[in-house]
Amino acid sequence: MSLVDLERRLARLEAARYVGVPTAILSDHPIGDTAGDLRADDALANWQRWTAQGRATVSNGVLCLTSPELTAEEWAERFVTAH
Repeated sequence: MSLVDLERRLARLEAARYVGVPTAILSDHPIGDTAGDLRADDALANWQRWTAQGRATVSNGVLCLTSPELTAEEWAERFVTAH
């Protein structure tokens, strides 16, 4: 493989990579309340900081927000109901 072939391959990979501001937001929890809306606004405004801190990722222009993982006790408290 020649240097020209490698440069073409690199140019093709770089062209396919998304490098702009996110155009949509996706979350693993509801955003509809006031606190969630403020969090979403902050995430969109400061998306580079959020991704650097590992609190969000960007994939094809979509900002994906993730919540911190729950401990076993937090999960049981939130999702397990007494019968």
